[in-house]
Amino acid sequence: MALGPLELIVLSFPAAKLNDGVLATLDRLHGAPGVRVVDVLVVRTDAVGGACPVELNELPGIGGDPLALARLATGLITDTDIDEVGELVDDETDALAVLVEHQWVNDLASDVASTDGTVLALMHIPVVMEVRANALAGIGGQ
Repeated sequence: MALGPLELIVLSFPAAKLNDGVLATLDRLHGAPGVRVVDVLVVRTDAVGGACPVELNELPGIGGDPLALARLATGLITDTDIDEVGELVDDETDALAVLVEHQWVNDLASDVASTDGTVLALMHIPVVMEVRANALAGIGGQ
């Protein structure tokens, strides 16, 4: 089975609020049309910067079905990904790494192909300055 396009989303939470953040994130993503969660891990670091993965079913007090939580860790997030995510957080913060598949792009590609077109690229723009975002909102509202 082919996957893709995929995107790794990394969120950070204070360690004490991790479980609430995990549950809120997964609830939101599972309800998002055209998006499928394909792998999930928590990345923790220690005081010397070492990163280690933690599967959701290993989180104390997370609740939920342990088997369903275990199935969310598919192994698609690699050791290299874990190391890179670990560089983004400190030992008082946990990172939630969520690999999602944008299924809607495949639907779009099929529609575009029916007119002899192709999806050439997907570009992620992580932050748009507020002023620019307001300007774009104004253009769309006219």
